[in-house]
Amino acid sequence: MPANANRKLSKMPLGPNHNIEDKLSWARYLFNRFGKEMKKDKTISGMLNQYRSRVNATWDAMQRFGIVEECTRCAIQDGGSCCGQGIENKFDVITLLINLLLDTHLPEKPWDPTGCWFLGKEGCLLIARHVICVNFICKRLYAAVSEEKIRSVQTAMQAETDAGFLLEEYIKSWLARNG
Repeated sequence: MPANANRKLSKMPLGPNHNIEDKLSWARYLFNRFGKEMKKDKTISGMLNQYRSRVNATWDAMQRFGIVEECTRCAIQDGGSCCGQGIENKFDVITLLINLLLDTHLPEKPWDPTGCWFLGKEGCLLIARHVICVNFICKRLYAAVSEEKIRSVQTAMQAETDAGFLLEEYIKSWLARNG
């Protein structure tokens, strides 16, 4: 349990000015305290399923249009930069809690200390990602993938981020009512 868990939930470290260890601690605390109830909540359960479907659609589009392959090549050959150390600080407690609700294992420490806390040896370990992680398309991708394919992927990305935003907001209101 976080050291300050006895305080109101409104005091959770949500922003980029808080360290990832505190945010992970809070997410685990909330999951252990409310996770079973949240998973039984029909609205949350439905929203989690919808969100997972949108995430899968984004990854399917990225795979189909060669973006996953291009990103992997960049990471292996050029060291990549989009999943660098510090990106994890953009995440908030609610996004981490959503990952736990989606049965995602959140690592205790980074696999690669020079990369994002959530980067594993085969890519991102998270299902629910920060909007920056979802929407980022570098110059290399714009050069390697047609504009039409990029737009198609961006449509899937938009659906994912919309579903994620609605889920985050609902969970915040659920916690305010039940926490």
